[in-house]
Amino acid sequence: MQKAVNTQVFRLEIPTPFSVGAVNIFLIKGESCTLVDVGPKTREAREALRVFLKENGLTWRNIDQIFLTHQHVDHSGLVAEVAERTDAQVIAHPNAVPYIEGEETFMRHHDAFFRELYEENGVPEQLLGHVERFQKMLNMYSDPAPVHRIVRGGELLGSCGEWRIIFTPGHTQTHLALYREADGLMLSGDFLIKEISSNAFVEPPARAGEEREKPLVVYRRAMQEVKMMPVRRMLPAHGEEIEKPSELIVYRLRRQEERAEKIYGLLADGAKHVFELSALLFPSIYIKELPLTFSETLGHLDLLIEQGKVERVWSEEKNVYLYRTKEWAR
Repeated sequence: MQKAVNTQVFRLEIPTPFSVGAVNIFLIKGESCTLVDVGPKTREAREALRVFLKENGLTWRNIDQIFLTHQHVDHSGLVAEVAERTDAQVIAHPNAVPYIEGEETFMRHHDAFFRELYEENGVPEQLLGHVERFQKMLNMYSDPAPVHRIVRGGELLGSCGEWRIIFTPGHTQTHLALYREADGLMLSGDFLIKEISSNAFVEPPARAGEEREKPLVVYRRAMQEVKMMPVRRMLPAHGEEIEKPSELIVYRLRRQEERAEKIYGLLADGAKHVFELSALLFPSIYIKELPLTFSETLGHLDLLIEQGKVERVWSEEKNVYLYRTKEWAR
């Protein structure tokens, strides 16, 4: 027998200027009110949110909490303005804080990490401007905002205890979802999307000198864990409701394995670097969508290394890392 729920969930679709399209944000309404993500810093997002609150009988001051699933600007860009208007508590993962608060030391570390990563994996010099474009995007579509409460997963969202915070890394290493046990509902952010696969983005480690996480490997582990939970449906941040999330997870895991096998096949005739493989996998978009295609390619190479099928070697001749099959190495 399904337990009674004490909060209502309302969805707002906000347009974004990004290729992913509109973003879904959510209002959890009960004794207190929580916004789950806020959208980018655009006039359209601001107006849509104002009207949304009014239609639900609320003003800005009725919002008590802002829960950020992760730091990407289509989810968090408007948080500084909304926090100021509402005086709400902003909640996020600790490793998302430097992005959200615009910490200068971390952002310098971020840019240096990507410049080195791109260079040592074959990205041509003329394309390294993508690193600076990230900062320009942050400046255009977000403002720095304070984070008042950090959570790592496992905590309750509020005093009523109806929503539990679930750590769901992969898309970012800071990604959080909300789960309501009473009816098996998960507000899943970008963890799982019905219409498209959610990219597992490469990110710098939280501190300089540490090893980066292997985003696809981490993501697959998180999907396996969520698959074991009694989640009946998901409301994602993009697209339609997911009615059978465990089935979609199985499908996504299989598709990732198929792509890894395709990359393995591309290495059959010799070693290649990440940028070279990206061009073969995504010939029409590998330059335009460099951060996405690079992450996708490197993530699957991480998976192949984890599976013991591929190894990474440094080429003194080319001054890049090359990936080769274990069979080719012999």
